[in-house]
Amino acid sequence: MTALFIIMKNIILLIVALCAGSLSYGQKALLSLNEQNKYTYFVVKPAPAQPNAPALAAYLKKALNGVKFLEATNAGGVEGRGIVLVYKQGLITGQEEGQLAYKVSIDFKDNKYRLILTDFMFTPYQRNRYGVFAPVSNFGTPLEKLEAKVSTKQLNNYLDKAGSYSAKFGQQVSDFLTNPAAIMAHPAGVKKVDTKNW
Repeated sequence: MTALFIIMKNIILLIVALCAGSLSYGQKALLSLNEQNKYTYFVVKPAPAQPNAPALAAYLKKALNGVKFLEATNAGGVEGRGIVLVYKQGLITGQEEGQLAYKVSIDFKDNKYRLILTDFMFTPYQRNRYGVFAPVSNFGTPLEKLEAKVSTKQLNNYLDKAGSYSAKFGQQVSDFLTNPAAIMAHPAGVKKVDTKNW
């Protein structure tokens, strides 16, 4: 009975590990190197004629974890920054290994939008004297320069995490822009009256 229990337990753990691995596999393919050799998530898609940029910024702040700052720009786009937590994968649970900081910009032109997530910076975490995982320093290492500092497996994990988060970000932008609330409301014209004729 005990041997059967151990075999079943090992089979279940193997299935869970395979499922978890297949979900994140290949997400790093969503990232490309831009003209400055920085990992970048870049998407161009159709958009409403006059999207409501302040509403989009407010929506993304609520819909996505890790968005630290996001606001509409004077040009009618959205800019901001945030972080993505990266976990060490343990047998049962993961612990925080570090964070990937990023910059985001969404620009609108000619009934289309451009989404860019770039400047990914990795900052490692370490348990502090209070037993809480916190950033080791205030300075990060660019994701494209991490190859010399971490193993290939770790780098692939970071790239997969950045890719999957970027895809989720892109999906949230797309969901908002296909919603009627995305279109900028036009203020009603000011009504004129002639107070002399009554």
